[in-house]
Amino acid sequence: MAEKIKTFLINIVADVAFIIGIIVYIIPFLILLAMSLGANVTAGRFIPHQPRFDGYITIFTHPAFSLWLLNSVIFTVTVTAGSIVISTLAGYALSRLDFPGKGILFWFILGIMMIPGIVAYLPLYIQLAKMKILGTYIALLIPPMSSPYNVFMLKQAFDAIPRDYEEAALIDGAGTSTILFKVHLPIIRPILTTLVLFNMVWNWNNFGWPLFIATRTTLWNLPLSIWNLTWSYTVNFWNLAAGAVILFLPPLILYIVAMKYYLRGITITGLKK
Repeated sequence: MAEKIKTFLINIVADVAFIIGIIVYIIPFLILLAMSLGANVTAGRFIPHQPRFDGYITIFTHPAFSLWLLNSVIFTVTVTAGSIVISTLAGYALSRLDFPGKGILFWFILGIMMIPGIVAYLPLYIQLAKMKILGTYIALLIPPMSSPYNVFMLKQAFDAIPRDYEEAALIDGAGTSTILFKVHLPIIRPILTTLVLFNMVWNWNNFGWPLFIATRTTLWNLPLSIWNLTWSYTVNFWNLAAGAVILFLPPLILYIVAMKYYLRGITITGLKK
């Protein structure tokens, strides 16, 4: 009886904590939505008396909005795809192949993970300037494809796969590429899907790198463009809030569509050998 009461109380505490957590996360988004509709949040009014869509109209009717949207899509898809491909091959090599210096290389990748990515922006800017490719898609898209975090996660995912699958494929005459694409990748698909989701959301909202590299306005993505559109001597918070809502919707839709794979990816921690 005491055990049941204890379990019941633990469940109540967990449910209350979960509800409080949801409220804490939802309130900022509700305030943002209210601001985008013209509510005077600074005066404590969180419900607009007469909703205004001026911020949305200003952004959607801007002559360069279609270009900003296209740049965001190109940046998100290209960088995500390139990063996942590079990281998959690097993670597989670190996990399954033997070559000199593999251990040192892995610890080097771990060390890079400890350094904030923005620290590398200035050296990369100088290097790209010396190569005379600033203001091009090459400079904008190629450097962000390197992701030590993706390499580490995929290396750990490959490590969790029992060697038995690989040995059975080798006996059947499969090569390295066949084992990778036909055996290993289907097994880690939930984790791979989760990484794709994380990378797409991060790249969609990426502000810092385009701010450094996009020296031409024709290369601006949506976050950078909305910031420049709403910033002058003062900040137009209503337009900025509307832009934030617009940026928030695609990741939300993506999470809803890929929720099944996302949940599987974050719950899978390894396979029993």
